[in-house]
Amino acid sequence: MTRLGTASGTRTAWGSATARSRAARTRLPTTVVLLALIGACATLLPLVGLGTRVDWAQLPTLLGSQSARLALGLSLRTCVLATLVSVLLGVPLAVVLAHEWPGVRVARVLAVLPMSMPPVVAGTALLATLGKRGLLGPLLGGLGIQVSFTTTAVVIAQVFVSMPYLVVTLEAALRSRDTRPETIARTLGAGPTTVLTRITLPLAAPALARGTALALGRSLGEFGATIAFAGSREGVTRTVPLAIYLERESDAPTALALAVVLIAASFLVVGATGVRWDVLGRRLRQRLQGPPGTTPSHPQGAGPTSTAAHLPDGTPAAPRAGNATGSDSPRASAPSASAAAASPRGRAVHVHFTSAARQVAVDLYIPAGRTLALIGPNGSGKSTVCEVLAGLLDATGGEVRLGERVVDGPDGFVPAGRRGVALLAQAPGLFPHLSVLDNVAFGPRCQGASRAAARDLAAAELAAVGATHLAARRGDELSGGQAARVALARALATRPAVLVLDEPTAAIDVAARQELRCLVARRAAQSALTVLLVTHDVVEVAALADDVAVLDRGRVVESGPAARVLAAPATAFTARLTGTTLLRGTLTGTPDQPVLRLGDGTEVVAAPLEEAADRAGFHLDRSAAALLPPEAVAVYPSPADGPEISRATAGSPRNTLRATVREVSGNGGLMAVVLELGDGQLLRGLLTAAAVAELGLRPGRQVTAVIKAAQVRLVPAAPAAT
Repeated sequence: MTRLGTASGTRTAWGSATARSRAARTRLPTTVVLLALIGACATLLPLVGLGTRVDWAQLPTLLGSQSARLALGLSLRTCVLATLVSVLLGVPLAVVLAHEWPGVRVARVLAVLPMSMPPVVAGTALLATLGKRGLLGPLLGGLGIQVSFTTTAVVIAQVFVSMPYLVVTLEAALRSRDTRPETIARTLGAGPTTVLTRITLPLAAPALARGTALALGRSLGEFGATIAFAGSREGVTRTVPLAIYLERESDAPTALALAVVLIAASFLVVGATGVRWDVLGRRLRQRLQGPPGTTPSHPQGAGPTSTAAHLPDGTPAAPRAGNATGSDSPRASAPSASAAAASPRGRAVHVHFTSAARQVAVDLYIPAGRTLALIGPNGSGKSTVCEVLAGLLDATGGEVRLGERVVDGPDGFVPAGRRGVALLAQAPGLFPHLSVLDNVAFGPRCQGASRAAARDLAAAELAAVGATHLAARRGDELSGGQAARVALARALATRPAVLVLDEPTAAIDVAARQELRCLVARRAAQSALTVLLVTHDVVEVAALADDVAVLDRGRVVESGPAARVLAAPATAFTARLTGTTLLRGTLTGTPDQPVLRLGDGTEVVAAPLEEAADRAGFHLDRSAAALLPPEAVAVYPSPADGPEISRATAGSPRNTLRATVREVSGNGGLMAVVLELGDGQLLRGLLTAAAVAELGLRPGRQVTAVIKAAQVRLVPAAPAAT
C-alpha cells in the first residue's frame, strides 16, 4: 500500500491542500499509484519531447514572422467569437437539457454528438449543410451570403465542435444541483428569469467557467472541421493548428513555436478554472474589512445602525434577542396588544385540499393574527401543508384562502412569492454567493423596490434581529444561529401577511433556538402576523402557539387551544410530546371512583370526576383514556412472588401495575423510563439517575409501577395516533 494524502485539508486559493496530519491521510493501493504515474507520463512526456525541439532563444523572432502573426491573430479573433457564441447558445441549451421532459434523453445524446464525431466528419457535415451545393447553400446564395471557405466558416466550425463541451459540463452540474435555493427564491417573489440569472447560474458558475474554458481550448485546437469546411487561406481561414500542420515540413521551427503558444494558451485557460476565486475574493474582503473584530459598523449599503433603528412598518426595532430581557419566555419580549393592533398585517388562513399522491387530506383554519402549531409524527404531511400554503404545491381538490382572497383554487392560482406568504424552513437556505445584506434585500427587489430602497429595508430588518454587524458577510460565512436570524429577516423583509415556519429551529443549538423563538414571537406580534408553526418541540408550542392541530397519516386528529391540548392531550403523539402517559380502555366504577379497565383486564383507578359535563357523560363500558404525568409514576423492584395487580386501600387509592422496562434514556439528573404494561401500552416515568442505577433498570427488567389515583385523570377517548 502507498500513502497518498487524499483527506480533506485546508484549501488554498489555487485548490491545493495544506499539510495534513498522518492520521488524516488515506492509503491508496500501490497498483493504482503506479498506473496513475504511467498515465501521467503518457500525458507529459510528449510535451517534454516537444520542448526539447523548440528553439527557445529564437521564439520571439519566429512568432514575429508574417505567417505566424496572421495565424495567431485569426485564431484569437475566431476563438473569442466562437466562445461567445457557444456561451450564448450553449447555456440556454444546457438549462433546457437539465430539466426532465419527454425525449430529453435523446436530445442529450444529440447535443453532445459532435464531441464523439471525427472532426473531418463534422466539417463534411457542415459543408453538406452550408456549402454552395449544400442543404441551405442555394437559399444563402440567393441572399448573397457565402459561408464556406470564409472566416465565418471557421467560427461556425469551432462552435460546432466546441459548444458540446460547455453544454455537457454545465448540464451535468445543473442536473445534480441543490434546487432549494431556487425554491426559496420563488417564495421570495422571484420570477423564472430572476431565479435563473441571480440564483441558478451564479451557483453553477464553477461549472460554467470550466465548460467555457473547455470550449475555448477546443476552439483553439480545432483543425479537422476547419480544413474540411473552411479550407486553408492565409489570413482568412488558416488558424494556428492549420499553420502548424502546413509548416511542420517547410518551416519546422515556426511550427514548433506556434505549438508552444497553443499549449501555453490552453494551459492558462484551463488552469484559470482551477483557481479558487471565491477564496481569493474572501481574502480580499477580509483585507478591506480589517482583521477580525474590526468589522465596520456601517457596511457598505447597510445604512445607519443606531439603536433608534425602525422596522419597515414604523415600529421601533427591538434590541437583539437574548439581551433585551432576562426572561426566558419569548412572549415576555412581545409588545402589547395595542401596539400590535396599530399596524395589523395578518390575514385569516383557510387551507383545504386532498393530495392522493402524498396521502394528505386536511382542512385547517387559522384566525388572523394568531399562531397555529402544526404537530405530528414524521411523514404525517406537515411539510406538505406548508408547501401548499406557500404556493409550492397545488391544493388539489380544494382551495387556499387568505382573508377573502383565494390564492389557489379551481378559478385561479397565485404563484409562490406573490400571495403574501413567507416560508422559513429548517435549513436557512441563505444564498451563498450574496452578502447578508443582499440576501435580505432579495425579496424587496423581486417585489419591484429599487436597489437603494431594498437595501434600506434590509438594513432595518437586520437591525430588528440584531444582525447588522453581519451585513457585509457572505451567506456561507455564518454560523447556524446567525444564518437562522438572517433567514428570518429575509422572510419578513417581504412584508408577508402569513409566516410559515417549517421547523426553523431544528438544526441549531439550544441558545440559538431560544433566541430565534424570542425574535419570532416579537416580530409576529409587532406586525400581527398570522403564523403556521411546524415543530416537534413542546417548548415552542407552549411559547409561541395560540392553537394546536395534530396531524397523523395526513389527517387532523386533534385540535384546539394550545393550553388545553398540552394540558389534556387526546392522542398518543401529543402525550409523548408533552411527556404524558395516555392509557386507553373502557370505563367501570362510578363517577366518584372511576376506573379504566385496560385491554388485559388491569384496572386503573382515577381521580373523581368533578365537572358536571364529565359526570353526565360517564357511561359504563364506554371508551375512555387516562392521562398521568411522568412524575406521578414511582418504580419499585418486582418481587418474585409479588402482589397481584390491584387497587390499594380506599384510604389511599393507588394503582400498582406490573410492567417491563422497555427503554431508559436521558442525560443529566433525570432519566426517562418507558415501561410496557401487560396489554402492550406504554407508561412513562421520570426518575433520578441515582434511582435508575440503584434499581438496576435496563430493558427487559420486570418492575412494579405505583401511581396515585389522584394523579390519574380520565378524558374521552380520541383516535389513536402513532
